[in-house]
Amino acid sequence: MTSWIEAVPAFAVAVLILAVPGAAVLAALRIRGLIALCLAPAVSVSVLAVSAIVAPMIHLRWGIAVVLLGTAIATGAAWAARRYIPALNSIEAASGPRSRVGLTAGIIGALTALAITTLLLMLVAPTPEQFTQGYDSVFHLNATAHAVETGNASSFAVSSFILPTIQSSFYPGAWHGLVSLLVIVTGISVPAATNLMWLAVAGLVWPLSGMFLTRVLFGARPLLLVSAGALAAAFPAFPWLLLQYGSAYPNALSNALVPVGIALVLLILRPANHHGLEPAQALTLVILFLPGAITAQPNGVFSVLLVLTPLLAYLTYSWLRAGFGRSRRTGWLRIALLLLAAAAATAALLTLPQIRSLFSYTSPAFLFFPLALIRNFTHAPAPIWFPALALTALVLIGLRTGFRRPGLRWLPAALVLLALTYPLSAGTNFTPANIVMAPWWDNPERIAALMPLLAVPLAALGLVRLVDWLGTKGRARNLSPALWQRKGKVAAAASLAVVLAVSNPGLWQMKGQVEIMYEVPPEPNGLAQIDAQELALIHRLGNYTTADDVIANNPYNGSALAMVLAGRHMLFPYSSQGDLNSDLYTLRFWLNRVGSDQDVCAAAKRQGVTYLLDFGTDYIPAFNDPRSLYPGITLAADSEAFTLVASEGHAKLYKLTTCGGVKL
Repeated sequence: MTSWIEAVPAFAVAVLILAVPGAAVLAALRIRGLIALCLAPAVSVSVLAVSAIVAPMIHLRWGIAVVLLGTAIATGAAWAARRYIPALNSIEAASGPRSRVGLTAGIIGALTALAITTLLLMLVAPTPEQFTQGYDSVFHLNATAHAVETGNASSFAVSSFILPTIQSSFYPGAWHGLVSLLVIVTGISVPAATNLMWLAVAGLVWPLSGMFLTRVLFGARPLLLVSAGALAAAFPAFPWLLLQYGSAYPNALSNALVPVGIALVLLILRPANHHGLEPAQALTLVILFLPGAITAQPNGVFSVLLVLTPLLAYLTYSWLRAGFGRSRRTGWLRIALLLLAAAAATAALLTLPQIRSLFSYTSPAFLFFPLALIRNFTHAPAPIWFPALALTALVLIGLRTGFRRPGLRWLPAALVLLALTYPLSAGTNFTPANIVMAPWWDNPERIAALMPLLAVPLAALGLVRLVDWLGTKGRARNLSPALWQRKGKVAAAASLAVVLAVSNPGLWQMKGQVEIMYEVPPEPNGLAQIDAQELALIHRLGNYTTADDVIANNPYNGSALAMVLAGRHMLFPYSSQGDLNSDLYTLRFWLNRVGSDQDVCAAAKRQGVTYLLDFGTDYIPAFNDPRSLYPGITLAADSEAFTLVASEGHAKLYKLTTCGGVKL
């Protein structure tokens, strides 16, 4: 696939994967129009993720048949719930001209965001086959390739290629399920499928989710919806920062769904203030939302709670106060119940090793706390330094306008809370701050990506207020009234949003940083996973090796990418591979002795090692010195056990020709 034009059919399939399962379930619940458009991706992710988990249990390979079966079962369950649960059966589906207008506005907003996102992606990646060279890219690309090869995209199996001694371990695999399904259905490469699915998530799912939250917070005015959709593409902190940092694809999918979770909880907690769905429908959709949220990246659930913390704190306070209003005994009983529930939830979470491991990560402060606060509030987190002043102004205008509406007094506190998260991670080494930010690994980039969750709907409201004000001024000056009719205002809002995005220096700075991540340098530069020489040799591996060969490698020099790019079995397919069997330990430290040491030779034979891929000692940035992590691999090329069979510049491929003193 050499051009983005060639990728259009595969992109259409990616959109269908994200739309059809959810649309079928929502149709069974008689949810239509704009709301169905916005919610379909979140429900689809849940259906696909659960189907991927169940498939190996019933001995089915991951593929379109599993998806159709899972969709049919979920749709049937939704139909039964609608028919037999009175609270759902009594709700009529919204329809009519007004509903169609909202749907049209949603489509316009989403397509505007998609156009901006597509343009930037095409500028940073010349072809869909390009891949980002972030630290996490190796794992996510190889995990997807593993899911395709094994026909298993379960969240309990997607990481098994780096866990030789563990039978089953949970890792959020919804992203890998989506991308591997796209590969299976279309036959395109994993890197191309990764780019196209990211574009579908960033360019469509994210703006649709933002529009749904905007609708729930501020109403269904078409001008507002178009503004929210278009402005979703204007903030560099999301989705671009997660692509630039490590290529955190699962976290990007999770973040794109978070606005849906926030909106659904609001519909349940405050049905008098927020409209669009009845509480029973919202509760049903929360049940449908959670599997996808958890298997995309569990910190999405914490993100929902973070944004709603001020509201939840106020409701909790009101509940306790009402209890004391009845009697002191009732009040203290409610406090006891609250503490017991909090303790039980904390204990249950801490029983999970994945949750406990979050507290082992801390990011050292690298910004002055007030500077980090300003940069976060003005949507300019590192590596961006130019503040988005226009977007910040719109957010403040929207905040002032929204604060006056019933039931939205919690919004300023929520925005302040989000503004403080980034400086807590990037601007302090305070241990309690590290603990609070643990759900996001105390990682500044993941945390900075939270700010647009509220900034998008607030900026949209601010843009609407600005357009209305311009319309009032235009009429006062006897300008053409037709210009400021409904269609004229929608066009004006969409145009202003595009101008704000395109003229945002921070977004173009981010474009430059992402472009670096996609670049394949001509020679080692200390940043990229692989350079042009190494990539050329990877593409030639099929001339010398077979799919049954196992190739020894030091994963810190980018050689692990041969798994996804050449379809070869790598001895060490990921750099941060914490689980190794005894043979892997032996080869990691002593492979250079394989020619003479019987024990090392036996380990190599058991692991099937036949080749060595040597990309030198230009290692990617890592937590520890890769020389000491893989000394046996590093020194093996200089041993007499290996014979050079191919090279491309400094990149070399060796064949194991002597093992335990015996010629092979």
